[in-house]
Amino acid sequence: MPPFRVPETVADRMAELLFEDISSTYGKRILYPGCGKGELISAVERYFEDSVHDPPSGVAIDTEDEYVETVRENYTDQVEVRNGDYLSADARLDSFEFVLSYPPTVQWIDLSEEKQREYATSFAQISPDTARIHTGLLFLERSLHVLTEDGNGVFLTTRGFKTEETKGPFRSYLAPKVADVESVDRDHFEADIPHMLLKVNSPESEEFDPAVSSIRPDPSEVESQLMASATSPTISEPARHTATCFPELDVYSAEDDAAFVYLDLYYEDYDAAFVFDDPEQLEGLRGYVSRAEMEIRGEEPVTEHVLPLTDSDCVAPGEEVGTVIERLGRDGERFCFVGQPNDPEGIVTRFDLNKIPVYQYLYVLLAQFEIRLRKIIREHIPDWETETDIHIRTTYVGDLAPDKLAGGTVGKLLDILSEADEMQQLPVDLESYGATIWDVKDLRDAVAHYNPLVHSMSNDTESDWTAGDLRARHKLLRDIVESD
Repeated sequence: MPPFRVPETVADRMAELLFEDISSTYGKRILYPGCGKGELISAVERYFEDSVHDPPSGVAIDTEDEYVETVRENYTDQVEVRNGDYLSADARLDSFEFVLSYPPTVQWIDLSEEKQREYATSFAQISPDTARIHTGLLFLERSLHVLTEDGNGVFLTTRGFKTEETKGPFRSYLAPKVADVESVDRDHFEADIPHMLLKVNSPESEEFDPAVSSIRPDPSEVESQLMASATSPTISEPARHTATCFPELDVYSAEDDAAFVYLDLYYEDYDAAFVFDDPEQLEGLRGYVSRAEMEIRGEEPVTEHVLPLTDSDCVAPGEEVGTVIERLGRDGERFCFVGQPNDPEGIVTRFDLNKIPVYQYLYVLLAQFEIRLRKIIREHIPDWETETDIHIRTTYVGDLAPDKLAGGTVGKLLDILSEADEMQQLPVDLESYGATIWDVKDLRDAVAHYNPLVHSMSNDTESDWTAGDLRARHKLLRDIVESD
């Protein structure tokens, strides 16, 4: 078997992906099947170097004597090292909370007849006459059986798992257990073979739900997108310009394999996509597929999962941004379509709420909000400088500014209302909203600095800004501005 190595940057990302959102590793165990020379063991050590937690206790297994000795010499304190065939029925293993692996590949034809028969009786997806099996995929299937109920694993594999026809049975079997898919830059490998990372959950685990996954945007990508569109004129058709429209959209063929589409949606971070009879010409629209609605039950065409577009799925291209914010902020509303059911133009998702039309729309509302705050203070707290301890610098007050309040930030204006105990002067019942007045202030700061307004595609997280948070803040902001 030729030697293989996981590049350090890839190994570090695998460890990050494996342990993200893990609050404790106490008493938990990790398995390194096909451990090679221990690159992934080193990555786990690096991950926990500055952590208050210790790495989980580990077991490493490999068939190569040279690798086993290398790992024993370098990692004896971290892992128990075993010389054996991970895929063999004789490799008796306990349960593990974590599995981390770059599965070695052996061609089926290079296996002895004895091994072929043994594997055929041990794995559900192969038979004694199977040809061209990627043994790395057997590692994935085996790993699902050693994971605990709340366990998860991360594997480095080639993108052929997602695309090649011969891997259809494995793809269909493993797709429902896949929790994430990430591309790996080709520059990391000497051979020009595209790779990807797969994160899988235990088959019994109920923690993962594609409808509430927490994909997060890269702030630098959001900034670059904003830079590219910041010089655009005022948007005349907000919904259309907020969406991703043809020809930028990736679409699928009605003949595509369902498991391939499901994994590709993960790979591209898409929640939905259109399906056409002829995707190249965008002809013969069948409808759309929703990642959260797909339930892979084996090898089947994607048409089994296609949903028809209806009027309730769509918004008009000229619909205002506020309507889009309101819609995508509801639980379960992760995307909608722009256009008509028989003539869709694109898809708008929660992450599209980080686009320039949304900032332009909110900027106007926030400017009106600040004006409203100053008016309330002038009418109800004319002596605010003596009634409160708030100090506003006069640097920005010029000849056209009526008073010091013109130089006050939203935070300062709200502090004046709070210290003077005059928050009740705001024209709404603050207790009846799902956001606070200080949340509106945070929204103003995000808009002013062009920071992402939506951090997560889910609405079930406390630490990240969700579309539901934006919807609640927008409603409070708009009601204050529009109230008489």
